[in-house]
Amino acid sequence: MPLSWVKSIWPRSKRSLKGKQRQVNFQADFFSLLADLLLAGFSIAQSIQFMQVLLPQYAERLDQLSEVLRNGASLATGFQQIGIDQEIVNQIRITQEHGDLTDALTQIGQLLAEKLRQRQQLKRLLRYPLLLLSLVASLLLVVRYLIGPELRQWQLNLDNEVLLYWLAFGGLLILLLLVLAGRLLQVYLQRDPLKKAQARIHLPVLGKTYRYYYHYYLLFNLAILLKSGLNLQAICQLLKTLAPNSLLYCLGQQIEPQLEAGVSLNEIIRQQPILPAQLDLFVRKGRSLDHLSEELLMASHLTYKKMLASLAKLATYVQPLLFGIIALLIIGVYLSLLLPMYHMMEGLY
Repeated sequence: MPLSWVKSIWPRSKRSLKGKQRQVNFQADFFSLLADLLLAGFSIAQSIQFMQVLLPQYAERLDQLSEVLRNGASLATGFQQIGIDQEIVNQIRITQEHGDLTDALTQIGQLLAEKLRQRQQLKRLLRYPLLLLSLVASLLLVVRYLIGPELRQWQLNLDNEVLLYWLAFGGLLILLLLVLAGRLLQVYLQRDPLKKAQARIHLPVLGKTYRYYYHYYLLFNLAILLKSGLNLQAICQLLKTLAPNSLLYCLGQQIEPQLEAGVSLNEIIRQQPILPAQLDLFVRKGRSLDHLSEELLMASHLTYKKMLASLAKLATYVQPLLFGIIALLIIGVYLSLLLPMYHMMEGLY
């Protein structure tokens, strides 16, 4: 029964990963090119027609988007129809109605392109360490099944020190992998967007980048809404019109009852970990909505740059970590071979 369950789940998981990879590639190519075309002076309709020529591999989606827009739907609705991530759809919906659409599309395109570049760089960085890891694993098998019997013939059994080393190394590695897999699984299974975001910002290694992303995302959208003249109550009402499975909708559902209950905005910011701490400082200044929106927009741009820098650093952590594991494996192989021989030499003298 467990084996049949694994066999049934594995093909679906593999197809899901491939589909997700294709979606990431599509979104990165689409938004990067769309932002460039808008900056060059093309309209939305002209940009989509041009992309149908430049991106023939996505012709079906682009045809669908063009048809939806011709029928009078908004750009955000069209994006939703072709499977764009809901958080991006919400950002486009807010910006299209209240802010600078070209600026938002440019930032989204740059972010998605950077994510794609880092994923490709990560694959390149993993090639050499994984090759070394496979070679060391092969060497371990040779020691275990070819050299090990020869050592036992000479009564050179593995020393307690070697066994202790392998037990400590293997136990620690398995424990770390289980903890990491448990945290990632907990985030993956979380369906509530707000709770998922709160869990992501506390992930080891990845948490800082996720924190920058959510801070940028919330600061940018809040700045756009304040710039349009909406107060907090009106913003919460607007967030109710978004998709229920989105972060902004869930955040509005949590904040609105607190505002109605008389909880101060400073207290709400302190209680909600995905809200940036500098938001409290901006609110305390007591500036007008126009000044506050400009400050938040500038803060969002700075946070955006920090997020890109943090994203660029992530790939550089993986290779040293794998090299460290390989070094420990090589030490274990040498101990397995040399310590028994060293003790034999001691016995001869």
